[in-house]
Amino acid sequence: MPGGREINGADVLAALRGARGATPDPDALRAAVHPDDVFADYEELLEACPPVRVGISPGAHAALLAPLFGEFE
Repeated sequence: MPGGREINGADVLAALRGARGATPDPDALRAAVHPDDVFADYEELLEACPPVRVGISPGAHAALLAPLFGEFE
């Protein structure tokens, strides 16, 4: 995303672990995202960590993670 910022895996993990109403599978989450991973945009994160892989709905995924990149704000 032009003008966006990179997000690291630790930010993604924190957002998903602190989510209310969405409970990702902890083992799947650890396999999909590492704290030192870096994602340039939401699409890159979506490819590495799709909602079905971590056990949350696509809507919850977008609502929790897209704002990390400044999208939907």
